[in-house]
Amino acid sequence: MAPSAGPRPHGRFPRRRVVAVIVPLLCVAAAVGLYHRAGRLLSSGCVVRVVSQAPSPDGERRAFVHDYDCGATSSAATHVSVLPADERPEEPGNVLVVDHGHEPVPPGTKGGPHVTVAWTTADRLKVTRPAGARVFRAEPGSDGVTIGHVLAPG
Repeated sequence: MAPSAGPRPHGRFPRRRVVAVIVPLLCVAAAVGLYHRAGRLLSSGCVVRVVSQAPSPDGERRAFVHDYDCGATSSAATHVSVLPADERPEEPGNVLVVDHGHEPVPPGTKGGPHVTVAWTTADRLKVTRPAGARVFRAEPGSDGVTIGHVLAPG
């Protein structure tokens, strides 16, 4: 009499079943990780492009000049943010937001007006912007840093 092909002993799973369970779980985990990594882009649809940055003399902070591009419906604006040294901008500027306003945009310009930043001390930042720029935000200070706003000559 031939031995019967009865049920498998308890405690062992067929290899196919293990693969069929683990592979989809790994795919879901990877998708969740990518979603969280993309974070702000997925939720806001805006992209931050750092134009320049300057570390404070004490190394505690960085000043960023950046674009915050939310697509064709928003104007080309320049933003300035002061953040802790280990962070990067992910939102509109917390110090300055300017655009070209009603002035003609210089040929070849891809972003907003040309803005520069320079630390004068560890807690004082000089922000220079064009006189014709339209100002949406110009804060006198941010997180213990005094901001001096200067108009560029010309």
